[in-house]
Amino acid sequence: MHLLAEESINIKRPVPDVFAYVTDMERFGDWFPGVLAIEPANWLEHGQIGKEYLETVAVPLRGRRQISIVVRESQPGQFFATEGKFTPLLPRMEVEFAPGEGGSCDLTWRMLSRNRGLAFRFTMLPVARKIMKKRAAIGLRRLRTKLEQRQNRAVIG
Repeated sequence: MHLLAEESINIKRPVPDVFAYVTDMERFGDWFPGVLAIEPANWLEHGQIGKEYLETVAVPLRGRRQISIVVRESQPGQFFATEGKFTPLLPRMEVEFAPGEGGSCDLTWRMLSRNRGLAFRFTMLPVARKIMKKRAAIGLRRLRTKLEQRQNRAVIG
């Protein structure tokens, strides 16, 4: 697999809260750039292995594309991974969760490509890395802001 992007961030919320929010992939478009819409494709619970989604994404120079995504791994409060059927990228998203200081959550997010083709490696991989690194940095900042604002509203309200 090829690493496209990896970002780590501390979110001032407990790990179970962050895990529940991130594994509800219907919320992915609320914080990750380029995700235009996402809807469930089966009736399994969020975060459950085998849960499927249809994701509509903005693809540079290609417009909107719909991707089938499935949850491949899920260890509550620790690890979550999805894989998409989108050629030639063949994306795999991995998210690690760990307890941080003061009851916060240390989150590491990464996007990988499962495409091992030589042509992909030399043509599309550099472009995909550039795009995903930018989106990852923006996305994790948005995620932290959303979750910490939810915490503040809960405390205030």
